[in-house]
Amino acid sequence: MRVGIDVGGTNTDAVLLDGRAVLATAKRPTTPDVTGGIVAALNTVLAARPDVRAALDAIMIGTTHFTNAVVQRRDLVPTAAIRLGLPATASVPPLEDWPPDLRAAIGGHAYLIHGGFEFDGRPISPLDDAELDRVADDL
Repeated sequence: MRVGIDVGGTNTDAVLLDGRAVLATAKRPTTPDVTGGIVAALNTVLAARPDVRAALDAIMIGTTHFTNAVVQRRDLVPTAAIRLGLPATASVPPLEDWPPDLRAAIGGHAYLIHGGFEFDGRPISPLDDAELDRVADDL
């Protein structure tokens, strides 16, 4: 059971799927804050089938708003890139290949922290809560 949401410039569309079967759809106006339109569309499809809430596996959101903000370098807020995976992922830091002006536009906050898992589920290293606390203090 999944919900897919597409935020467009005019409308925000949502669909509730059970496998490939469409259970409910919604089209709501995209709001200036974006979140309002997402919540309205999500609430509409869930209200159509309240019996499936507990069975939801995923909610996926697609939007061009993020892409446009990145391309135009405007309306971006400070954002941190936090990558779990030390020591395995130390060779290329987060944001390394980002253009300097884009890195600066989001604040340039990039962190590597011990923890995470390999693709097959093997642990890379234990999560380091002290590292997470230092990142939180820095932000």
